[in-house]
Amino acid sequence: MRLDAYLVDMGYFKSRGRAKAAIIAGNVKVNGTVVTKVSRDVSTEDVIEVTEGLDQPQGYFKLKFIQEKSGILKPGDRVLDLGSSAGGFLLYASEIAGNVKGIEFSRNFRSELGKIAHERENVEVTFGDVFTMPLNLFSEEPVDVILSDMTLEPEDSVKALSRVLPLLRPGGKLLQVIKIPKRKDPKPILSKIENLGLEIQQVINSEKQEIYVIARKPLPEEEKMSE
Repeated sequence: MRLDAYLVDMGYFKSRGRAKAAIIAGNVKVNGTVVTKVSRDVSTEDVIEVTEGLDQPQGYFKLKFIQEKSGILKPGDRVLDLGSSAGGFLLYASEIAGNVKGIEFSRNFRSELGKIAHERENVEVTFGDVFTMPLNLFSEEPVDVILSDMTLEPEDSVKALSRVLPLLRPGGKLLQVIKIPKRKDPKPILSKIENLGLEIQQVINSEKQEIYVIARKPLPEEEKMSE
């Protein structure tokens, strides 16, 4: 199948015209290589990566990539999304999870996030500061998954995570996006995450200056066994 048609069939774009524009702009990779030929023949065996979507916020494709690598989201999950920005994580998570709550500091995204919350029945958005908001405003019930992708220094990202961690149910999982230069050793910041009592299950590398950390909150009986 032609690459542009395949992208439409797989839901990356709503029209072949938009898919074609993304391919020509160099925003589509096939098996790790940028492809700019719209008629390139592809199949389901090929690994397709869309690095910038024209129909969806970029975060949509970032979380899609992470989900394909980790399977962090499950049907019916209650999800908390920290740093929703333009709503890419919200949109993708809402296609799988049962309920998604977005927290965003900047009201510059009010229009985009308001539209998403209006159109998706399982999405809710609150504007506030992760570091000062009362925890009950994040969620009144324990959540199954926390997604954290905020424009913060790594240490501050971990501080924000530690504040909301009580909301994650035992056995629940989290994604922590760490903004870090490729030349910098991530081990110190990974140790800080483990020191929160979390079990790091996977570290996914990306072509950007960031890594994706998948971690799990142990069950009470597991914590006792490790003591």
